[in-house]
Amino acid sequence: MLELKQLKRVYARDDFSSFTAVDNVDLDIMPGDFVSIIGRSGSGKSTMLNMIVGLLRPTSGKILINGADLWSMNDKEMSKIRNSKFGYVPQGLSLLSNLRILDNVRLPFCLDKREGNGIERAMNLLEEMRIQSLAQRYPAQLSGGEMRRVAIARALVNNPEILIADEPTADLDEETSIEVMKLFARINSRGITILMVTHEYDITDYGNRICAMSLGKLVEKK
Repeated sequence: MLELKQLKRVYARDDFSSFTAVDNVDLDIMPGDFVSIIGRSGSGKSTMLNMIVGLLRPTSGKILINGADLWSMNDKEMSKIRNSKFGYVPQGLSLLSNLRILDNVRLPFCLDKREGNGIERAMNLLEEMRIQSLAQRYPAQLSGGEMRRVAIARALVNNPEILIADEPTADLDEETSIEVMKLFARINSRGITILMVTHEYDITDYGNRICAMSLGKLVEKK
């Protein structure tokens, strides 16, 4: 489903030196996998995810989605892949403050031509996340855990093949973190592939594969 081949990202510094954030990473992800990538802040995890979802161009290497080279596509083709194949839960708070929760969730549905308006799909997801009563509220009226559930619902609204999550429990208390990870396990049990990066080793037990990232290099542990 998803292949990383010698993926590399190098940043230039002001003093004309360079820094390698992602260093020749190889990774094959199969349909139904739940892959957890563990690593400290600054290890290259988020940089790698941003390349996978098409937000950051690799210095070299390839990202293949069902055999298609992501970064050989034009902007329109890549945008369609992002909106249909991927569901992305970014790090931190990512909801649009001027939109109600229902509209935040259904926003990706409205970015391409689809039948309907996405309201029923969005409400079903909010119900699955047990926050349907918050549909008409604004993000500022929600707790951190509630906003994370909304972000997950938004990532699932277009029935993606793979859910990508960047530190999904980083700013949550222990109880809420467990609830979020149980949601991920339930989503994965329905056949949706999950790629998650985290610095919290205790939540990696919810997946079937664990990789460690350090100084831009990736090694599979399990």
